[in-house]
Amino acid sequence: MTILEADRVAQILKSDRRYNRLRREIEAGTADDPGSDGPAALSRKIVQDAITMAGSGGKTRPVRRVADECALDRFYNRANTTLTPQQYGAGLKFRRAWLCSARRARVTQTYDTQEIERGDLVASEVALNAREVVTAALESLSAPQRRAVVAVCGEDERVGLRAKTLCLGLERLHEFWRKK
Repeated sequence: MTILEADRVAQILKSDRRYNRLRREIEAGTADDPGSDGPAALSRKIVQDAITMAGSGGKTRPVRRVADECALDRFYNRANTTLTPQQYGAGLKFRRAWLCSARRARVTQTYDTQEIERGDLVASEVALNAREVVTAALESLSAPQRRAVVAVCGEDERVGLRAKTLCLGLERLHEFWRKK
């Protein structure tokens, strides 16, 4: 039994050394980062980019990243999705307006004239316009559609059982913004 235990410990140490060597090579820029290869990575859309590492003299390296930023992205990139590109675009437009409207205005007053001339005080006006866009969009939806769109696009909750309601709401939003 002690021989089996010693073999198991030796295997663990050997794999730990391999892992640490690969980690050091990735950090040094001599090896590419393979990313996650598990089932979760396979079910999500993977984007390959070329980035420039600091101190590498402008040399680029390929990296992989997951393209999903929110629940709407995950729903759109699913293999069995019912979301059309127009509905997805309407959902992203609502999400941008929702996030912009949720920003808080400055609490303190600025006395710097350069900030006023640069237009930094316009941020509260942008948030106000975004609130108007969100309000108009929500008024065009029914109550269940409103709850689904706000939950998934605004609050970034999982789609769950409201996929059909969400698709109908996003289709209505697409039609609403197309008419404008």
